[in-house]
Amino acid sequence: MKKVFGIIAISVLFIGCNMNPSKEARIQKLEAEIQESMAKINQLEEKIEKLEEINEGLQLKIDQIGDN
Repeated sequence: MKKVFGIIAISVLFIGCNMNPSKEARIQKLEAEIQESMAKINQLEEKIEKLEEINEGLQLKIDQIGDN
């Protein structure tokens, strides 16, 4: 009886360990998410630069109108 429980316990542990994704797969998934995040950050930085340029142009126009 003890042998049966021992075999069952080992079987459950062995099957349970195989159900988890491998470390390599998890690392690759995280790397892909990091790359996507970096791409989004770069897009946001580009948009901010464009907005800053537009804002600077608008500030110049406001200053010109204020001087008149």
